[in-house]
Amino acid sequence: MNQLKGEAMQVWGCLRAGIGAVLLALMVGCGSEETESIEPVVVNKSPNDNRSYAAVTLDNGLKVLMVSDSETEKSAAALSVGVGAFSDPMDFQGMAHYLEHMLFMGSESFPEPDGYMNFAAENGGSSNAYTSSEITNYMITIENQAFPEALHRLSEFFSAPILDPDYIQKEKNAVNAEWSMRRESEGRSIYRLQRELLGEHPANRFTIGNLETLADKETRQLHPATVEFFEQYYSANLMALVLISPLPVAEMEALASQYFALIPNKETDKPTVTTELDFSKVAGKLIRFKPQRDLREMRISYIIDNNQAEWRSKPGDYLGYVIGSEMPGAPADKLKSLGLISELYTSSYESLYGNYGTFEVSVQLTPQGMKRREEIYDVVTGYIELLRREGVDDRYVEEYRQSLQNRFTFLEKTDDFSYASSLAAAMQDYPIENVIDAPYRFDGFNQEAVDTLLSQLVAERSNVWFISQEEPTDKELQFYVAPHSVEEWLPRDTSAALALVDRLGLTLPSQNALLPERFDIKSPPQVATAVEVADNVTFWLKGSENFEGLPKGFTRIQINTPKAFNDVDSFVYLALWESLYNLKQARLATEASVAGMSLSMSAGSGVSLTMSGFTDKQPELLSRALAGLRVEATELELGQAVERYLRSIENAKRAFPYTRLSPLLGLLTREGQFTDSALALSAAKATLTNLEAFIDATLSESHLRGFFFGNYDEADVISTYERMAKVVNASPSAGYARADVYDPQPGATYLLNRDVPVEDLGMLYAFAAPEASVKNRALSRILARHLRVRAFETLRTEEQLGYAAGGGSLDLYQHPMVIFYIQTPVKGPQDMLDRFNQYTIEYREELADLSQDSFEKFKAGVLTSLTEPPKNLSSEAGPFASDWAIENYDFDSRDELITAVESATLDDVRAFFDSTVFSEERSRLVIQLRGKRFADEAFATLDGGVVVDDIDQFHSEMAVQAK
Repeated sequence: MNQLKGEAMQVWGCLRAGIGAVLLALMVGCGSEETESIEPVVVNKSPNDNRSYAAVTLDNGLKVLMVSDSETEKSAAALSVGVGAFSDPMDFQGMAHYLEHMLFMGSESFPEPDGYMNFAAENGGSSNAYTSSEITNYMITIENQAFPEALHRLSEFFSAPILDPDYIQKEKNAVNAEWSMRRESEGRSIYRLQRELLGEHPANRFTIGNLETLADKETRQLHPATVEFFEQYYSANLMALVLISPLPVAEMEALASQYFALIPNKETDKPTVTTELDFSKVAGKLIRFKPQRDLREMRISYIIDNNQAEWRSKPGDYLGYVIGSEMPGAPADKLKSLGLISELYTSSYESLYGNYGTFEVSVQLTPQGMKRREEIYDVVTGYIELLRREGVDDRYVEEYRQSLQNRFTFLEKTDDFSYASSLAAAMQDYPIENVIDAPYRFDGFNQEAVDTLLSQLVAERSNVWFISQEEPTDKELQFYVAPHSVEEWLPRDTSAALALVDRLGLTLPSQNALLPERFDIKSPPQVATAVEVADNVTFWLKGSENFEGLPKGFTRIQINTPKAFNDVDSFVYLALWESLYNLKQARLATEASVAGMSLSMSAGSGVSLTMSGFTDKQPELLSRALAGLRVEATELELGQAVERYLRSIENAKRAFPYTRLSPLLGLLTREGQFTDSALALSAAKATLTNLEAFIDATLSESHLRGFFFGNYDEADVISTYERMAKVVNASPSAGYARADVYDPQPGATYLLNRDVPVEDLGMLYAFAAPEASVKNRALSRILARHLRVRAFETLRTEEQLGYAAGGGSLDLYQHPMVIFYIQTPVKGPQDMLDRFNQYTIEYREELADLSQDSFEKFKAGVLTSLTEPPKNLSSEAGPFASDWAIENYDFDSRDELITAVESATLDDVRAFFDSTVFSEERSRLVIQLRGKRFADEAFATLDGGVVVDDIDQFHSEMAVQAK
């Protein structure tokens, strides 16, 4: 589900189906009647956007934005309602979210509670919804030919929902499972605690809901209260609908009128928050928060007046651009150089609490910084006071405007599902003509708006957060794991803070030197071409076939070494190198980001430098990036990198169990993966001398390779190598080293068991196909389209075993696997594995009953996902990069898969499932994460199953797939 403004907006959605760590879902929509005449051009769109837009307001007051895209192979729709969790009745907190769930449970024409999900899945679609503070948003994407019926089904969720009381308990359980899964999340706990501090303000709601808050009360019951809430707020005049399809806008207007005309206009006033805050009661606090993970953060959170009306001049973003800068002269640069922080960032949420918002400065602290938090506070607040006294002028206006304008001018498409959702949300906040350009609009520097905001960044409007496991606490937060304390923040000496800022030499940050100046279009080859830049060094070059006029490109340079897989020490030194490099180059990466580029280094089979974005200044960016590649660290900096690394190992254990299943599958099946204890032991003994020696050896003994996709020519490729050669002495003989991957063997069953410091059980049950082949990979994808829906419906919706639950497929390198996964608070390990085994039998019967017509629809959905034109340069480059990574220089993996899918039959899919899951020679893997709730229960076992206790030994003995 989507999240708006990160964890702070705390969005909850109806996760309705899927596979892997996070899976897809269901959805809804809304309607209207007769319409005004279509305006031919309604919105300010990017010059790079060739789609046609038009908008109408239906007679019932529902606003409709239509996007005609002749190239799209799937249609999408989203409907937002201008009501959210801030309107929950106090006796049924979580009502808006619960109603969102209930609307999926059938309508008058389509009464089946699972009918919408099945319809979407059969027609290559997906759906979802989320509830935020002031809107609820419903989204769907579907095959083009099914778009009219999808709109019919969507509209009836609003014009004729059943709201069947028979499903009250089931959906209450679903909401409760969603809350239970997230109750240990620090982000959600902090946001909830922020709002609790607001006292009687409407933002102080438990907005997700659970069985307690949604229980029937003595004075009234949940169901009539839900109907009342729906009748009060689900009015056409509070709704905004977005339609995206290849249809002409006139035909979409007709569909909107046909299906959404029946939604009544109750002339409901849009809910607005007007409650005033008493800052003497809600601000001036020090909140000590003890997180579940080992975090070290200080946060200064200012409560500001809602200034969303100033979106054309963006005072919060502009001020954050200055205060949060990584450039010389700013607090982040100086505090990092002193070894006190590893990161500083600002965020401006203009309407987080309705009539109020927040402006926050957050710093990630080093161990040294933990001892000097008050001093860091003085640096930040003293800098803000300096800006308030001396003023923030317009010196950054041109680079800020150019940065936004460049992004808008060459704005690329996103997937239509997300695009429809974002537009529907934007229609609640901006004039229809600005729903696209509002985030990029900057009409000029507004001195008054900036000064007004600065005047609100004062201690009297702020709360200070100390977030670490060292904090003394004396309170708990209802419904969340959030030990904390609240005390008065003692005022600091402003004069002393200003003097400190002066001693540190803080000034307005320097300006950006990487903004592109030219947007020339090169003429790269359309066919992937090998460029032999040196002996044993080949770079690959390919131009875009879909975005030839886009002055952007994607480059990856890999310094490849087998050391990455050979021993744990090399693995750790690569990780520390990555950490130190990215920290030291944060200023450069930020400067590049503002200029419309990205820069990062990642460790894997060696180290990779990745750049993307506008190509004009990429050569300069690369030169500056390479200058710091041979990291020169101090003992203090290495110690801090090791400390961050050790904390990351421990913190990963507290992630949602279902998100850890895939990484642990990698740990079990990939060479060069090591246990947490081995990594921690190696990191603890790392030395600066050994790190420097490792870096030197890697830069002089490794295999160098790279690829360029987009707006480059051969001269760019050669020039890049010449820059690289000044830093990297590529080996003339080393080959490309890749990790070995487990080759599932007939009859083999392995289990990897881990205890985790969270409550729930996480489990992955994987069956390997009898052989690794393109045909089996194709069959697994078709099967997954059906399996993920049915497994989700049974395990999550019907049986309420867990909020994250389902089935699908994944590829273990070239070997496809059928999988089942769950995070559950209600079943222990053996019970859950037994239920999975029983469900495979039930699903076998469902697959036997699958009709040929339904199969063809599922198959068509897979083909559409493989053949639809890419929405942007990144998605176009993806298949090329994947083939490059595995040395498939024919670059034909996707074409082969398409051919295999086209030839697949229903009998093939049934036979594939049987041979994979029910053969006597079946090959299985089980990952179990046993949460604290089940600590007294044994891990599950399987007949013939072998528990892997020694990962290194397993890797040394395992059969491996051919490369």
